Amino acid sequence: MKRVNKKLAAGIILLSQTLSGAAFAASVTLAGTTVDFSFDDSMLGLFGQAHVAGDSLYFTPTHFAAQSSNGAGYVLTNETINVQVMAHQGYSFSNFGFTEKGDYLMLGAGGSVDVTGQVRLFDVANPLVDIATSLQPANPLTHVGVPTDNWIAQNSTDLSAWNGARAINVTVENLLLASTSLPNSLAFVEKKFVGLSLITTPVPEADTYAMMLAGLGLVGFAVARRRVA
Repeated sequence: MKRVNKKLAAGIILLSQTLSGAAFAASVTLAGTTVDFSFDDSMLGLFGQAHVAGDSLYFTPTHFAAQSSNGAGYVLTNETINVQVMAHQGYSFSNFGFTEKGDYLMLGAGGSVDVTGQVRLFDVANPLVDIATSLQPANPLTHVGVPTDNWIAQNSTDLSAWNGARAINVTVENLLLASTSLPNSLAFVEKKFVGLSLITTPVPEADTYAMMLAGLGLVGFAVARRRVA
């Protein structure tokens, strides 16, 4: 009897662990104007809470930073998110845009900061073909002194060739790097905004095509009758 109870208890523990693990894997879908964004809410990490405005998904992180001081060497902070974007019925993807913003501060000599990363896109129906673009700030992060300086990184990808895609997968890799090599120095860089935006174009439905063809047929018939007359 004791052996049975032990097995039963072990089974209950295993089941509770499985259920608790499943509870953390929360799939979330946020609706935009012409697209929907789906992602695992438990995997956003340093990006923080997601928001939607129109056809843009954006984040305003508050703890995505890297800091090094007094010759501590390199400090790397990184995070990667994965988002699936589904176009609404009657729309196709035209362009994908990405923007991120933040600020940085360097004091003393021997310090440096940098922002880098990658955006990778693929058609969910054809995942072996993808598009990867790098992320770099528009201007070098080299100013030393106060106050903090702003930085911005942007890129854009033409998706018009993917007019048959119903869903695309977006992977965003973000890295912040701060380094100091001498005493009495500070290097700090922070990410404060991350935004993904989609531009879509309307696609005529099948019944619309049928009506157009029918209209052209009627026009052709009318022209033919006039010629006969």
